[in-house]
Amino acid sequence: MKSFSNPLIDADFPDPSVIFVPGEGYYAHGTHDEFSPSINNVQVSFSKDLKEWSKPRGALREMPKWGRMCNKFWAPHVVKVGDEYRMYYSAEPDDKKGMCIALATSQTPTDFVDIGAPLFSADSYKMIDPCYFIDPKTNRHFLYYGSAHEPIRVIEMEKDGRTVKGPPLDVLYPDPSRPYESLREGAFVSYRKKWDRYYLWVSGNNTWKSGEYAVTVFYSDSPLGPFTRYGTVLKEDERWDAPGQNCILAVEDGTDILFYHAVDRSDPYIPGTTIFLRKMCARFVEYTDDGWPRIKISH
Repeated sequence: MKSFSNPLIDADFPDPSVIFVPGEGYYAHGTHDEFSPSINNVQVSFSKDLKEWSKPRGALREMPKWGRMCNKFWAPHVVKVGDEYRMYYSAEPDDKKGMCIALATSQTPTDFVDIGAPLFSADSYKMIDPCYFIDPKTNRHFLYYGSAHEPIRVIEMEKDGRTVKGPPLDVLYPDPSRPYESLREGAFVSYRKKWDRYYLWVSGNNTWKSGEYAVTVFYSDSPLGPFTRYGTVLKEDERWDAPGQNCILAVEDGTDILFYHAVDRSDPYIPGTTIFLRKMCARFVEYTDDGWPRIKISH
């Protein structure tokens, strides 16, 4: 895998989910919210080489019928299951009673169509930041989400990705005694066969405040936990503030790439506002001999 420079997308592109399509390239999907200067839709951008990215466009073919007035499309997670691309995302329904987790499908990494009704709804921000994980050891399907100062939760799903198979389980509680962890969100689960270890990557506390957002890793021998804290692996530096809300992409040579958003200190705000401009960045993940992740310094 060749090197790349940050930011990958020099525009507002928060909460990225990146997949690789053989013979084509990389597709990144990202948040749109009421502050975003971009199209009012889940964003999608394409790159052949991780260096040059297309101008973001809408990933949903049309607004969901339950969210015609929605201007909050948050934290999509795109996975391919068989011949179907699935995009799990958070959005605000027209009744404005809270966020929900929804599903849209497609035969390509673009032009998704919502299935017609949310999968899960809540009266707060509990139903945000979905991560769909298929356990490579058991082929069981799980959906992680949360948290609004509540636990990160997981629910087992049938293989259709739509039907609930079991009750939600709490897998990680907030910890006000630790920096970056009084609120935990943006859960992403990865697995490394070499160490037979599941990694739970979470972000917190506040994506909108300087010095208060970072990525912390937890680990377990089961996708259902219990998860033990390893440590904070990505936090602010001299150039980049408030990094987080990551995904992990395993590329063909066995390398893991961590994609996330961060705030460029030299260009911190959406023009005309004091609201953070969150650009898509990436760094390589290295592992120690005993399987602990290290994030390479980027330029």
